[in-house]
Formats: sequence, C-alpha cells, structure tokens
Amino acid sequence: MMRIAIVLFSFFYASFMNAQSVRIYLSDSLTKDPIVNATVFIVETDQWFSIHQQKHLELPAITLKKITLKCYAPGYKSSLMECAPKDSLHVSLSPMHLDVHEITISTGNLSQRNKNPFHVEVRKMAELNVISAVNLGELLGRIPGVFSASLGNGVAKPVVRGMQGMRVVTLLNGLRLEGQQWGGDHGVGLTELGISSVEVIKGPASLLYGADALGGVVYLLDAPYAKYNTREVSFQSSLFHNTMGGRGQFIYKESYKKFRWLTALTYGTHADFQLPSRKFAQNSRFNDLGAKLSMSYNAKNSLLQFRYTLSHSVTGIPGHTHDSLATPETFQVSEQGRKYMLPAQFFRNQLFHFTVNWYGDKSNVQLHLGSTANKLVEYDEKITKPSLNMQLTNQLTQVKWVFKPSSQLSLTSGFQGMVQINRNGLNASDTLIPGATTIDAGAYSTLLFEKQAWSIQAGLRYDIRMLRNLDVPQLILFNPLNYQGLNGSIGWVRNWSNLIVRSSLSTGFRAPHLTELFSNGYHHGALRYEIGNLQLKSERATQLDLTLEKNSEHSTITINPFSNRVANFIYLQPIDSIMDGIPVFKYSQNKLVWFNGLDVSFHYHPHFAHKLHWEISLSYIHCITSGDSSISMIPQPRMLNNLRYECMFGKKVCLKDINLSSTLLGPQNQVAYLESPSKAYHVLDASMAIAFSQKKEFMVNIGVRNLLNTWYIDHLSRLKNIQMPFPGRNVYVSLKYDFSNPLNK
Repeated sequence: MMRIAIVLFSFFYASFMNAQSVRIYLSDSLTKDPIVNATVFIVETDQWFSIHQQKHLELPAITLKKITLKCYAPGYKSSLMECAPKDSLHVSLSPMHLDVHEITISTGNLSQRNKNPFHVEVRKMAELNVISAVNLGELLGRIPGVFSASLGNGVAKPVVRGMQGMRVVTLLNGLRLEGQQWGGDHGVGLTELGISSVEVIKGPASLLYGADALGGVVYLLDAPYAKYNTREVSFQSSLFHNTMGGRGQFIYKESYKKFRWLTALTYGTHADFQLPSRKFAQNSRFNDLGAKLSMSYNAKNSLLQFRYTLSHSVTGIPGHTHDSLATPETFQVSEQGRKYMLPAQFFRNQLFHFTVNWYGDKSNVQLHLGSTANKLVEYDEKITKPSLNMQLTNQLTQVKWVFKPSSQLSLTSGFQGMVQINRNGLNASDTLIPGATTIDAGAYSTLLFEKQAWSIQAGLRYDIRMLRNLDVPQLILFNPLNYQGLNGSIGWVRNWSNLIVRSSLSTGFRAPHLTELFSNGYHHGALRYEIGNLQLKSERATQLDLTLEKNSEHSTITINPFSNRVANFIYLQPIDSIMDGIPVFKYSQNKLVWFNGLDVSFHYHPHFAHKLHWEISLSYIHCITSGDSSISMIPQPRMLNNLRYECMFGKKVCLKDINLSSTLLGPQNQVAYLESPSKAYHVLDASMAIAFSQKKEFMVNIGVRNLLNTWYIDHLSRLKNIQMPFPGRNVYVSLKYDFSNPLNK
C-alpha cells in the first residue's frame, strides 16, 4: 500500500511540476494597444476564457507541451495558432470589418477557412435566426447554396446542390445522424436547441464522412460550454401569431477547472398554419420536445466528452386522402385545429455520443463511440393500430489519428464503422421496407501540405456496405447484397493579400438503400405508393469545384461554380397509376446525370455607413440527364438579399438593429415526367431587436415573416401536388434573457 501511495504521489507531483502557468496578452497589430474585449479558447482542454477590461489573461496551469489557441475579438480577424505553453504569450490580431478567416471544424482538423482547400460555408445560428423560423430545416435553407424541402411547418430537410435525403449526410458534433431520412416526410430529426453554428461542405464529401455524401455534408455544432469558472443561464420564448404557437427554451451551464457541463430543454407547439387566403392548412399542426445533456472533462493529455440528445415530435400529415375526387380546397379549412388528428406521425430520436481525445507532441488520437435510436410510428385510419411502426438503431465507431511531423505536413488516417438495424413492429398494418441489418465499414487517409500561401490536400478512402438478416432469407441465400467503392479527392488553395483561389476534384459513391431496393407499400407521409427495384446499382459521383474569393476592407465576394457528374442516379419514377387514390411510383435508375451550378455571395459593409451590412447570394442549378426526362425537385434559381442596420440607439433601452430580408425565386421549368413547373415568387421578411440594460442581458426580437402576405408554392414543397400554398403573414415576438456569474473558487 505504501508503494502504491508513493507511486501515485510521484505521478501527481510530476504532473504538478510539469504544469505551466500561462499569461496571454492580446494586442492590436497596428496600434499595439491591448485588446480588452476578447475570447480565448484552448482546444485541448475545451476551455473558454474572456478578457474584459484587464490587459492580459491568466490561464490555469497546463501540463501539455503544446496547445492550440483560438482567439476572437469584435472587429478583428480570428486567429488559430499552435504554441508551447510558457510564462507569457503575445498574440496580435489584425483589425478587419469582415472576418473571412472563420475557424472550421467539419473538415476533420481545426483550420482557418481561408486555408482550407475545400470550400466550406460557415454560419452562426444567431445569424440565421435573425428572422425566426419554426424548425431547424428552414433555418438551414437560408445558407447560400442550401435549400429547404418542406412538408407543412413541422417537417423540413436541407437540399444541397439539388440533392437531399440520403445523399446529404448530417452530423452533430461529428456523430452521423441516421434516421428515416429516406422519406420526404421526415426532417432533420433535431430541434435547434443548443446548436450554435452550422458548416456546410457542398458536393461529394465521402472521404471523411463515409458513403452517401454525394450532395454534401451538414455539420452541426453544439454551443460552447460556459466560460472558465462561470455559471451561465439562458431563457428564451417565441410566439407566432400565424400558427397560434410558440416555443420555450432553457439552457443551464457550469464550467470548472477541469469539468464542464450543460443541460437544456425546449418545447414547441403549433396549430394549423394560416394561408394568405385566411383559411388554414388542415392537419399541418405539430409539437416537439427536445432535451440535451453534455459533459466534458480534461485529464492529463486527454479530453473526454459525453453528449445525450433527445428529440420527440408529433406531426400531422397534411394533404392525406384516399379519395380520388379530392380537390385542393378539400385541405383548406375555415377552422384552425391544434389537437392531433389522423393521419399523424410520432417520431422519437435519441443520440448518445462519447469521445476521447489523446494529445501527444506530434500527434493526437480521437475515438468516437455513438449510438442512435430512432422510432417512427404513423397512424393512418385507426388510432388503435399503426400503419407503420419502424425502429432503427445504429452503433457507430470512429477512430482518427492525426500526425504532424512538421509545421507544414499533416497526415490524417481513420476508420469508421456502423451497424444499422431496422425492425418493424408486429402491430403495424403495413410494412414499407423489410427488417434488415446494414453493416458499413470504411478506412481513409489524407495528406495536407502547407507552405507559405499554399495548401494542398489529397486522400483516398475505401468503403464497403453489406445487407444482412433481411426478412427475405431466400433472396440473401442466393444473392448476398454487398456494395463497395474506392474514392479519392484532391484540392488546393492559394492565398494572396486580398484574393483566395481554391479548386478541388472529388469522387463519392452511394449504395442503394433498403427503401430503394425493397419498398412495396403505402408511404402515407409522402402521399404515394412506392415500389422498390432489386436491380439497382451503386451511384457514383465526380465533382469539380472552383472558388474565387475577393476581399477588401469593407467587402467580400465569392464566386463558386461547380459540376457534379452522377452515374446510375436513383430516382422515383411515376408510372401513371393510382392505388386507393394514391399515385404509384417505382424506383428507377438514370445512367448519367449532370448537376451544374453556380453560387455567388457578396457582403458589403460600407465605410460611409459603418453600421450598414448588405448581404446578397445567388444560387442556380441546371440538371442534364442521359434519359428523356429531367430529375424531379430541382431547386428554383434563388436570390437572397439581407439588409441589416446596427442602430445601437439608447442605453437602458437600446434599439440594437433592424433587418430586412428579401427572397426572390425564379420560375422552374426544368421538370421530370408528370412533374409540374413552378412560378416565380418573392417573399419579404423584417425584424428588429431591442436590448434592455447596458449589459444587454434581456433581448426582444419582433418580426414579420411574409410581410406582404404573398401567395406562393415552392418547387421543393411536398404539398405542391395538392396546391397547398405556404403560410401567409406571420407576426412573431421572441424574448431572451441571459445572465452569468462567477462560481465560487
């Protein structure tokens, strides 16, 4: 016992003796004056620190030989630097009105956006929520190059470069979200609770995230923990007059020397939304519940994190009928309802995520262990017997090793595995797809070389997908279903003083999903009867991407043309048949589909009107197919205009800013067989924010969505076939209260 005590004492004594107390000084690179309103984040210990009024920051003792610092300050370029802890560190930040050097996480390693060979769109949720939305999918649709496909107010999913569902991979803090995304009636499966930012990688991104990411990757990031030795509490409530609904949210955080945690809860409820005609969309009502628990602990040379997320929703399915004589007016009623009615979906998503990071002198290892449980129950005509009862569980494992032999060279290698089990409840009246076990395994390696203004990255990846334990054993006995693919990517970026040029070439593959192979039944939420096809081959994509970014002191413009070639494209083909009033579709394959497009974004912050911000983005996609029909649901050409004026009038009651948002979509005449074209439309939104008290702890946001009460139907709407327009004018009020105080030392 004495020997053990001596060993333990020696270990802790050595750790203490090796610990280094660090003092950080932040200064303006031009004036050399200290910056007294800044934030510093240490990546390896997952700790946030604030600099307010004092001239330097005292960090707790650090045992690591090397740390990575992220430094932020209003009006300055963000900074990412690796350094050895020492008595004092001096960091200079360059003044800049527009920061184009955001730190990205989604690309595998922390990197500044201007040094990344692959173009990544980075948006804060606070920016997207300037005009409040009722669901997460709708917020994502405000990012340049990203659209939103909706089924009423309760369901919306992101569309990236003309692709959605299984061709867009969504991750939360690196955990891949696998739910019922194959259905047009299922959204992201999350609320915006506790999410601080989103990063979007457009085009095939299979190298780091596995198969399926032919359209792109949506990488969601949770809000950071409270700053060091601080308790933070946030309350928020929103009310929407159009749906007579609202949402409440509560977040509580505490951060200690080595341990941090947060918990969050949200609940939202909405009645049927009101149309511009003042009628209501029958059964568009929904409610959702979300909860979150996160914990983080930094040990010696390692960081441990655990996260749990729950999302539960009850959503009506508007436009459902078996009556072949139904008209669009059938689903537009004069009374607004809130209590759920049939048909309805009950959707529950649970996510468990555990990560460990081990940090060495020249390398680090990251282990991800995840488990997701997804349950979908649909009631069609009987509340006592569900039409669908599907349970989907996923066990995910990811190991990543990053080796940096020098400051210019970085090697990243990893393995990802997933076991997905789909089961149907015995009490369901219908079975859309059979129960099955899907096994995914993939290994990859990338090499990044950086020298002066150049960055070059290249990599390879091999994936295999196996379908086993199907509820059709006679098929598997004679024809086991295995799919495999080898993919690669190469990209480069060159930085000049005010110009960034990047280009990349990447490939990807996607194996057919269970729904595409074995569907044979009514999909009530999607309003169609679906028939699978066992002869489907894997999709294979090749994309060429070019980005030109011109920056000045007061403006930035980005031009991003792309071309994505997809072989063996899988799609739903209508066969001009009706079953019980529902149209019939069969999964088919097009030999070759080209997605060509252009994204342009412009941000202007004029010197003569320092408080004015003007952001505009243009998105256009054109599809070419080898067959005689186009692909369905290609987004309309879009122009987004956002004007924001930072008023800052008043002290105790401060008019913080005024926002005006314009969305103009052009006509879409590029349609598939039996798909109808869509007309152009324009929607105007407005909002203003008011802060109370000098610390701005209490905020009020007042706004109007669809200010002109425009009647319109988006081409990506799942309710287009019943001519259901989008909601009319919607006035909302959002209240938010934040406060923080130091913990007892």
